[in-house]
Amino acid sequence: MAVDSQIPVYKENAAIDMSIQMVVDDLSTMFCRPVEEILPEFLQSRTCAILYDRTTKLWWDGPCVIEEYYLEELSEAKEQVS
Repeated sequence: MAVDSQIPVYKENAAIDMSIQMVVDDLSTMFCRPVEEILPEFLQSRTCAILYDRTTKLWWDGPCVIEEYYLEELSEAKEQVS
């Protein structure tokens, strides 16, 4: 039986959305801030833009890697302010 190497866009979107939810839940716990504050910040981030760029396949790596990218982005932003 052949496996179709093309994943439908709606399945990719579902995987990306679930990954975002897991990342935001973790960040909410990590920063002791409500999800309602973290989610809009994450959605406006460079990490989220990369995540939705299907050519990067970042969503394949899972929420832990996505979270690392985002934390690195936050760290770089802090360094630029300092």
